[in-house]
Amino acid sequence: MLRRGMRGRDLRRLRDMVEGSRRVLVLTGAGVSRASGLPTYRGSGGIYENADIEALHHAEGLPGTLPALWAFWGPRRATIGDAAPNAAHRAIAAFQAESRASGREVTLATQNVDDLHERGGSTQVAHLHGSLFRTRCSDPSCSYGVRDDSTPYAEPPLCPECRSTYLRPAVVLFGEPLDVGAQHTARRAVRDCDLLIAAGTSGEVSTAAMLIRYASDVGALLMAVDPAESVLPQFDVHVPMPAEVALPQLLPGQQVAKR
Repeated sequence: MLRRGMRGRDLRRLRDMVEGSRRVLVLTGAGVSRASGLPTYRGSGGIYENADIEALHHAEGLPGTLPALWAFWGPRRATIGDAAPNAAHRAIAAFQAESRASGREVTLATQNVDDLHERGGSTQVAHLHGSLFRTRCSDPSCSYGVRDDSTPYAEPPLCPECRSTYLRPAVVLFGEPLDVGAQHTARRAVRDCDLLIAAGTSGEVSTAAMLIRYASDVGALLMAVDPAESVLPQFDVHVPMPAEVALPQLLPGQQVAKR
């Protein structure tokens, strides 16, 4: 029997519990991509250690900050493109594949703007904070948006549809709403889930905190996979290991990943 607030070091026991769950929401954060060489946002070595970079990610600075946003995010498209999915991405993809065959429903929602989940084999990913590999119009009333892996533009390009506003990376900035489709997917999943697995995220960012609180309200079991010494008290189980180490042992379906 699992105890509330337990530290989950017995992964075989926890894996049995995951196998017995029928509706699972996997919520990932920047820690999932750390083993692929990508930095996290907060904490030691995080992107937001630089106060100027954090300030750049506030929507109130637009449109004046567009050149700086492109200068920051443009080169990262190439950096992410050179990075490879790690064992955590592949384990989640294998879990999704195994679940489709067994009748289990698994929803993957991520706060990451990279595409490593997709390249790791996941076919359905709800990007709550948008995607770096999409470019959209800065005018919310304009529907223009395309898949785009271009390196930095010399200057913000003009939207080819409305011809009056400049294009921007399709990442969600502070003060902006989450991606509507991704938010709908995640909220629908958390409403029905019996297990939420938060991997590589502290759960303290408002996006994750909202979903964790909702999952707790509906009675789902909450599991954190994070090497930190402690996690939010809402979590019922804490697996104090990096995602790339824990998830291949914790999630069913690894035989799918090895084919």
